[in-house]
Amino acid sequence: MLREYCMMIYQIYKDYRTAIDALSEQIEAHTEEVSTLKNATPRPDTPTLIPFPLPVIALEWTAAPDSRPIPLPTAAPHNTWATVARKGRKQKTTMAARAANAPTRSTTNNRPQLKKGVTARERRLIVKREGGPLPTTALDLRDDINLALAATYVQTVSLRVRGNTVSTLTTMESIKATSLNSKVGTFLHLIPGTVSVHLDTAVSHVLVHRIPTSKSLAEIANELTTFNTGLSLTSQPRWLTTDDARAGKTASTVVINITGPRASDYVGKHLAAFSSTYRTECRLRFNFHTQCSKCQGYGHHSNRCTNPVSCRWCASPHPTGNHTCPTATCRIRGRPCSHTVLRCVNCQGPHDAHTQHNAPPTPRLLRMRAQKEKRRT
Repeated sequence: MLREYCMMIYQIYKDYRTAIDALSEQIEAHTEEVSTLKNATPRPDTPTLIPFPLPVIALEWTAAPDSRPIPLPTAAPHNTWATVARKGRKQKTTMAARAANAPTRSTTNNRPQLKKGVTARERRLIVKREGGPLPTTALDLRDDINLALAATYVQTVSLRVRGNTVSTLTTMESIKATSLNSKVGTFLHLIPGTVSVHLDTAVSHVLVHRIPTSKSLAEIANELTTFNTGLSLTSQPRWLTTDDARAGKTASTVVINITGPRASDYVGKHLAAFSSTYRTECRLRFNFHTQCSKCQGYGHHSNRCTNPVSCRWCASPHPTGNHTCPTATCRIRGRPCSHTVLRCVNCQGPHDAHTQHNAPPTPRLLRMRAQKEKRRT
């Protein structure tokens, strides 16, 4: 019985497929015929009425038959798969044509760009000199420079003394320091003892190792600027160590200050001088108040630290970033939590190593303590 049922279903399916194939062939034939007629017969500009010979239906209850033609009812079009497919292709073609003919939006910004003004660094000119303080005030020096230039170039003049007297000339808001630097010969006699004049640009402090101690600083500066293209020094080189420390040595380290767009290119490279090359490195700035992030001690840089590593929070021998809570339930890392017992590696006190009273006393504080002890005696 199951076999007969399957045979019956298969026969129904076969008849259904045969009917569908026949209808598909008829639809394709009609579609080709319609396309041929559309291409062969040109469509008139204005539609014309085509008379159809319709029969006149006489009604029994009217005296005379109505000779007016009866309009034919229009059948509602039914959507076949060929019609839907043709409409889809037409819609895609239309959308592609619209996208191709659509005006492209300009990506450039047509708004007027704001004019960038002169920055504060571009307005500063640095003048370094040797000797004592200037015999004039900053106000008089500003007026004298503008009088020598016969125009108002300098807005302010600031003087500060740190070993050498440094004068900072600030130009007007619309004037760059390069314009003032080009006229430096006009007013430089007003600043006696001038050593160097340069723009306020970024300065790199570089150490040059194994320079012969028999050479003078002027010779070293001349060799470095002559045989290294693009190297510009803001001041005269100086020895890193004191004269007593260099006694008996044939070579030592020199500190140079490099400025210009290629200043960073000379850090970590080799400079040519005295028919040889010398290794350079960036100078690390620190003093006795500098605290090391490795051992938590004072007076040296962490990049040059040779002491054992120590944690800031618990004084354990591990980096501060690896500090973890001693409990198994807390997941805080790199910082103290409520379970952490603080301990200082410097004084063994119940606080972290960055507490202020751990820092060494300043020279001023040492002088005050010495004066206080002198008064007591």
